[in-house]
Amino acid sequence: MATLKILRCKNCMFPLPEGTMTCPKCKTVNKLQQADVNPLHLPKDVTADYIRHFQAQTAANPKDTNALFGMGLVYMGLKNYELAQKNLEEAVKLSPLEPDIYYYFALSLFEGHNPKHLNPHVADRIEEWLHTASNRQEKRKYLVLLMVLRQCAYVDNGLQVKGESPLELMEKIRKMVPETDDVSEIMEHVQITDKQVKEWLREIQSGERQQESADDRENRYYASRYEYAGPWPINRKNDDTQLSFPDEPEKIGTWLIDEQTRADFFKYMYEPDKPVKLVKPSLPFGTLLKHLILAPVGALIVLLIVAACSFGLVEREVSPVQSVQQEYRDLYGRKKEGNKLRKQHMEELRKDSLTRVEEDSAFLAQHFMISSTYKDEDGETRNMWFHAPTDEERALVSAYNGLEKSWRGLLAILLVLLPIVYGVLRVIIAFGKIGRQRKQIGDENQARQDAYEHALYMFNEGRPSIADYILFCKHYLGKESPLLPFTGDPISLALNDNHIDELDMKGKILFLNYFDDTDDDGNPSEAPHDVLSRIYYVIAIPQVDKLTLLYNYWDTTSNEITSCDAENIYYKNILSVSKKSDGIVIEKVGGTVSTIVFPPHGEPSICAYQNEFPEYITYSNTRTSDPQLFIDALNALVAAHK
Repeated sequence: MATLKILRCKNCMFPLPEGTMTCPKCKTVNKLQQADVNPLHLPKDVTADYIRHFQAQTAANPKDTNALFGMGLVYMGLKNYELAQKNLEEAVKLSPLEPDIYYYFALSLFEGHNPKHLNPHVADRIEEWLHTASNRQEKRKYLVLLMVLRQCAYVDNGLQVKGESPLELMEKIRKMVPETDDVSEIMEHVQITDKQVKEWLREIQSGERQQESADDRENRYYASRYEYAGPWPINRKNDDTQLSFPDEPEKIGTWLIDEQTRADFFKYMYEPDKPVKLVKPSLPFGTLLKHLILAPVGALIVLLIVAACSFGLVEREVSPVQSVQQEYRDLYGRKKEGNKLRKQHMEELRKDSLTRVEEDSAFLAQHFMISSTYKDEDGETRNMWFHAPTDEERALVSAYNGLEKSWRGLLAILLVLLPIVYGVLRVIIAFGKIGRQRKQIGDENQARQDAYEHALYMFNEGRPSIADYILFCKHYLGKESPLLPFTGDPISLALNDNHIDELDMKGKILFLNYFDDTDDDGNPSEAPHDVLSRIYYVIAIPQVDKLTLLYNYWDTTSNEITSCDAENIYYKNILSVSKKSDGIVIEKVGGTVSTIVFPPHGEPSICAYQNEFPEYITYSNTRTSDPQLFIDALNALVAAHK
């Protein structure tokens, strides 16, 4: 909306004079400049101050658009539509490019009436203002108001819609960005009775379509207020005393006024379904087996690659000690030599043997021994793994395979171990993940079981009694009910929604209401826990030339009474009115019949006028719950129109 350059006191909301932060009304020093609220939603106790403030601004500057716009919204909030239109129209002339002013001026032209009853000229004028607003800036609320106008003022009156149909506008609205309070503003200043429009507005407010599921329809059960021969649980136990119906009358009002508390009152009226247990995933033994096979294979492959590349691995061929002795025998065993020459040769062989031993020791000191190769008695090559050979074994060794004691050797070890480490980590991670999932599912299953056991206990031991439900219902609709600020008097609300003045009535208004204690097949319910959820009602209103029937139900857990379905029957079309066991039958011209259904089993209305419990609904001379009084008055009206 247009910016209203007004600061208000954080204490009393009085407009602050320009250039000062001290409130002239309550003397509060405002440290922060507070953004102004929409003047359309100002509290009633400060509207007069704002009007004076805007008047002072317009007196100082007659062309102050913001002041004129703000004053128009304040008057509109007070439902003074004449002054609102005057100021808004002046604001439009001064700011012809501001779309919000056009929109609020169009909204003020409804003057709180039902669009269905608008003068065609006014309806066309509203549409022109909304078109102008949309052409300057397309906002969702502009299209919402246009949709309401076209559906209620044109479609409902059988008139042709020029341009987009209400349904096409609704499709566009669904794709647009929501705006704060756009629907609530419209509902506050436009009286809407069209069921389709109400459904669309609820969808816009909630952000999704309000569709009743098949399960919801199949599971509608209502209270039985009648005698039940079977067992019935006692009132709520101590663990849920906050859900009990209050014993003290003065506390009932506080208890009833809270929607959630009323919903909790019916929380355990159905036997809970057994919880569905979630299945825990199996431990990953397949993963374990896979890595038990793959990890060693991977390590072997890496080892072969490292060995083929000789990366950090060294093979050193040696001559066995016994070969030295054999060499001596081969060379000198058969020759006759002098002792001197023989000693000389032996010394050379000994030195050579010592040199080889030192070289072996140096090799073993610089390498990790992998294997030693030797030949057995049959000439087969054998290996001794992972240890340095003893003196006896060293006499047989022909080759050493060692791993360097260096960064190369260390890296070779890490490369060989990498597949094994990777496999172990994968197994640990898989077991850890599945283990956490199993614990979460176990906790969830336990929580479901605990909730089920508590709900089952409350179903068996803690539900309210039938008397509690009847008491609840009577207070819910009683004349002193704290819900009246939300719902209004049921009949007055119905009359107002249909623009019917009670002073114009020509007979008694019939008001019947009842619980439906039958099952889906229409048979008496055998389940005592099918308790109050909705109260069905019918209101028959005898007007000057016709009888209007209004019927629907109350959802007792909601603060909103649902709108009525209506049927009009002109007296001149009524052939006869008769009272049957199940209702009042109205035969009409053409062989059609309308029936006003009585409460089941011939019981009186739960909340009735002029009955033995007049304190529960205001006693009225124009309203009755006695079918015979209504029939007598209706027959007189029918006879007068013959």
